[in-house]
Amino acid sequence: MRAYIEQITGNLPDEDWTLYQQHLKGMRAEKGQLILGLHKPCQTIWHMTKGAVRKLEMDNGVEKTTHFYVAPKVFTVLHSALTGEPSDLSIICEEDCEFLTLDIAQLQNLYQQSIYIERVGRRMAEEEFIEEFSMRRMFLKLDALQRYEYMEKNHPEILRRFQLKDVATFLGVTPETLSRLRKLRYSRQ
Repeated sequence: MRAYIEQITGNLPDEDWTLYQQHLKGMRAEKGQLILGLHKPCQTIWHMTKGAVRKLEMDNGVEKTTHFYVAPKVFTVLHSALTGEPSDLSIICEEDCEFLTLDIAQLQNLYQQSIYIERVGRRMAEEEFIEEFSMRRMFLKLDALQRYEYMEKNHPEILRRFQLKDVATFLGVTPETLSRLRKLRYSRQ
């Protein structure tokens, strides 16, 4: 996990990594388990070392996938974590998962102890913003087939590891439309 974090933040001094690591708690979750329920405040940063999860929201009673994460990955529900407000997203394990978790309040304390850990938090928030911005641009600029092709090119692991019905809601189409898009895509090859 240190190598993954340092890819994003740059090198961390050993003493700062040791301080950070001391506050991580191991957690396992089974496929299908919610690690964050809808309308619950998000008080955790998950460092996923194994598995895959997705974030979802309810829209007029219909479940819609908003994000997919595959290990190794660090994630949270940033708005809820920063404001303390209830989350409008749930997080569910799509595979058996292993995490190192960090309490948001503890992270705030660590920021006071280490500028390097504060940089980790800042860079992780920036990374989440960049990912969110990229996804928003994809939805604004690309049609459904282009979005599927984008996922195929840039995130093939998502198409392999997640159910197509969830990929469909993420892309903003029905499962039937996704099936037609896939047929169209493969007939062009």
